[in-house]
Amino acid sequence: MIEESLIDKLRTEFLEASEDSLDAIEAIANQSLQGTANPDQAFEEIRRHIHSIKGSAASVGYPIISTIAHRLEDYLDGAHHLDANLIGGIGKYCDQIREIVSTGREPSSQHIAQLLRALPISAQAGGFDIKVLDVEVLLVSPSKMISKIVRNELMQCGFRVVRATGAMEAFQLAVRSQPDAMVFAQTLDELSGAELARAFKAMTVTADKPIGVLTSFPLDHPGLQGLPSDVRIIRTGREHFPEDMGDFLAYIQTEFL
Repeated sequence: MIEESLIDKLRTEFLEASEDSLDAIEAIANQSLQGTANPDQAFEEIRRHIHSIKGSAASVGYPIISTIAHRLEDYLDGAHHLDANLIGGIGKYCDQIREIVSTGREPSSQHIAQLLRALPISAQAGGFDIKVLDVEVLLVSPSKMISKIVRNELMQCGFRVVRATGAMEAFQLAVRSQPDAMVFAQTLDELSGAELARAFKAMTVTADKPIGVLTSFPLDHPGLQGLPSDVRIIRTGREHFPEDMGDFLAYIQTEFL
């Protein structure tokens, strides 16, 4: 009873703190638009509030709020200042979080993937004008540089991209977001990309999804042996990356377009 009471108290405190953070984000965004706030400071303040919401949500039983906040961080990745378009996108993410916070209840599992896919896609990743398709790719890599390169390639094809940095986070996002395809870096902390690919291919719900493994290793490396035949290996070297990545993009397009 005491433990349940404590959990309820922590949830109430989280919801109240999140409401305050959302109000602060809205106020900072309005001040930035009106020219009464320092743009750099305003941007960092918004990122701080988002990170605070993300860090607390899952631990008190609101994993979808954490996922939305995570996606909002991705949405802001690569941006350096606030403008009207970026603020409009931030508002749409905050509206979804506020709806959950105001009711204290997360949406049903059948609505989660639909909700997440309705969120704005990052406009900062490549500076290109493309038609966004209803195809979502989960990209798992701890490297910001590699992630940026691969994400740009995916986004130029119109695919939505969700990024995770480790294997455990990948499992969580795959369950919540239900991505259409996945790309795993071979070098991860908990499991290798190849091990992650084998795991997802062994599960009925993800067995048919296109999966690629990003690696700097040669094809005969022991860690890459025994992969299912439909898992694509994408070598990151200059000599092989354009062709390997092109083959994987064509694979996704064949499946969904």
